[in-house]
Amino acid sequence: MAAAGGTATPVGDGVWLIDLGFQDQPGVVAAYLVADGDAVALVETGPGSTLPALLAGIAAAGFAPESVTQLLVTHIHLDHAGAAGPLVRRFPHLTVRVHPVGAPHLVDPAKLVASATRIYGDRMDALWGEVAPIPVDRVLPLADGEAVAIGGRVLTALYTPGHASHHVAYADADAGAVFTGDIGGVRIPGTAYTCPPTPPPDLDPDAWSTSVARLRALHPDRLYLTHFGPFDDAAAHLDQLLPNLEEFRALADDALSGGADQPELTRRLHALMAARLGDASPEALGRLEWATPSYMAALGLTRLLTRRRG
Repeated sequence: MAAAGGTATPVGDGVWLIDLGFQDQPGVVAAYLVADGDAVALVETGPGSTLPALLAGIAAAGFAPESVTQLLVTHIHLDHAGAAGPLVRRFPHLTVRVHPVGAPHLVDPAKLVASATRIYGDRMDALWGEVAPIPVDRVLPLADGEAVAIGGRVLTALYTPGHASHHVAYADADAGAVFTGDIGGVRIPGTAYTCPPTPPPDLDPDAWSTSVARLRALHPDRLYLTHFGPFDDAAAHLDQLLPNLEEFRALADDALSGGADQPELTRRLHALMAARLGDASPEALGRLEWATPSYMAALGLTRLLTRRRG
């Protein structure tokens, strides 16, 4: 289904995938519309740069954008929560659910924007669009294990650090599904490779391992990835995530110990990603790079290893 350029694909009972068309690329960043009766929520908002596609996607799913009352974000990185501020300003009834560590940065995103600007420079607006502050009374921090009701449907918030200290996954026990954000990795439809996104500043493989164990304990049938889409081989998908994370760490450790600079580490990570995709199309590799750029992975791994070495 499509409306004014937006797309919405039914992917479960009361769940639609909205492809945000990030940087004119399909299959890179998703938001999920979750509805039960008159109750409508979004899991992820995507960046401000894709707000028109998000609004059109809501309409394409058959809902008025003003019918959405809750925004559930997995963490505050701009590709996941960047559009939250502009949405709340546009629809005054909206509330945002987020990890307590991330909440202050939605209320005052100055530090978040400054940190991103150091990385992206003059590409900030083209990539991420507007980042707007949210009134403090509209940001509702989540407790670990808190039940979030969407009509008769319940999503349970699970603290899942590792990719980011302020990361939350949302489990739908009745459906046997989990909205994983980035803790469940990145995977391009039609491929088998689960890629760990490892950006700065607070990558933590030990915490990531604990979080994956927490997801495993749910025995989910389906994973809803922000990057990108639903996958029904949840156990096999999670089986490879931590080994692939360790492969990234070991590659970076070897490269940096040998004196490699950031461009060289980026090149090696990109080559590894290409190799693990095997005979997938060049378009799949391009989408993987948009979803989790190798240069961002290099920055995150360098920061991690530098910190560990003191």
